[in-house]
Amino acid sequence: LHYPLRRQRQMCIRDRYQRRVRGDWKMTFVTLSCLLLFLLSSLSVDASDNGLGALPPMGWNTWCTEGYCGLDVCSEDEVKSVALAMISNGMQSAGYNYVNLDDCWADTTRDANGNIRWDPARFPSGIPALVQWLHSRSFKFGLYTAAGITTCNNGTRPHSIPGSYGYYEQDARSFASWDVDYVKLDWCGTRLLNGTVLDQQVQTDEFYAAMNKTGKPMWLNFHCGHPPQQWCQKDGNSYRVGPDHHDKWDNTILAIKSLKGLGKSAGPKTGWNDPDFLETGGQGCGANQKPAHCPGQTDTEYRTVFSIWCITSSPLIVATDVRDMTPIMQEVLLNKELIAVDQDPLAVGGDVIGEWKCDGPAGACEIWGKPLKDGSYVAGLFNSDDKNHSITLDFSIIPGFSTKTLNVRDLWKHSELGKFTNSYTTEVQSHETVVVKLYA
Repeated sequence: LHYPLRRQRQMCIRDRYQRRVRGDWKMTFVTLSCLLLFLLSSLSVDASDNGLGALPPMGWNTWCTEGYCGLDVCSEDEVKSVALAMISNGMQSAGYNYVNLDDCWADTTRDANGNIRWDPARFPSGIPALVQWLHSRSFKFGLYTAAGITTCNNGTRPHSIPGSYGYYEQDARSFASWDVDYVKLDWCGTRLLNGTVLDQQVQTDEFYAAMNKTGKPMWLNFHCGHPPQQWCQKDGNSYRVGPDHHDKWDNTILAIKSLKGLGKSAGPKTGWNDPDFLETGGQGCGANQKPAHCPGQTDTEYRTVFSIWCITSSPLIVATDVRDMTPIMQEVLLNKELIAVDQDPLAVGGDVIGEWKCDGPAGACEIWGKPLKDGSYVAGLFNSDDKNHSITLDFSIIPGFSTKTLNVRDLWKHSELGKFTNSYTTEVQSHETVVVKLYA
């Protein structure tokens, strides 16, 4: 759907949900316009039947905050303190508006009626109250579940956490009643007790249908695998396309490779490719340990992660402790010029557009690129080698550009570099990505 129609569809879904809550089914102008919209939209089906997904999401997740990644301890107090920090440190104004719980919030059992419930020790006021608190501060709220019978991690608790299998509609109704905005659907607990292995497409289809059946617009992020299958483009709004991203360079390389060749499949109609969390600044150092960050990558490598994520229009979900922003976290996460690349309203994904044959292993020096709505183009000169290289961007490889002389702006140095004819050459450090904006 075109962007105006997508916005109207979102309004219609919200109107239907609110009228269901009020018990008000009177025919209104909005109702009539929505009927017309759904007739028109039936001619073009896209991934976002929930009216969401116009641009990649930005926000924060609990996964690597309280201690190392996977410890995944979260609480009501933690979430509120992070949200307040995001307001004061500039993250919210920069566009980070989702506050998401990972595999840490649910109780170890369902209630007598089979309803999923929150851990009362971690969330004594309850999830609905927390959602309301966040909404009153202009944040959106997300949480986690799994498609199978258990989730992936117990979050340091002594028992496994129930997944949503067998309760898709019931859980979706619970999430809608709590006014949840975003659901991460993990792929764990998928071998049943009788040995049956669940089908990923079938289960994702069913869960997404259950979410939409509630009438409450909720973003769906789910696992798709690599390369992504065609069916992923009709379920939800963003989908994981590679391995879990860890705070190590050898793993970052795998995440970057998982994005190659996927640029054309990214967008509002097909969903956004998700290479997993940003771990800028480093995960926590362990349970209740200080300092708050134990970096696993260099500052240069953190800049590269953010560069590639933004050029490929990937979700920008930060999973480290943003209450204690280190200088590199401020530099990277608050880089408004690169955020604007990720959130550009042309709403397309970037990709590898060429290689430069540098004095290194094959594929060590790559050019990544993405067109912007204002007619300019962003290119990332990426050096994955362990030594520095001089990399040349030949303007002839830029799609749609016939102009031989272009202005070049460095988006990390925030400076105009001047006019260049036919090409631009620069020294690129080991593991660095130089990001430039080119315009006539």
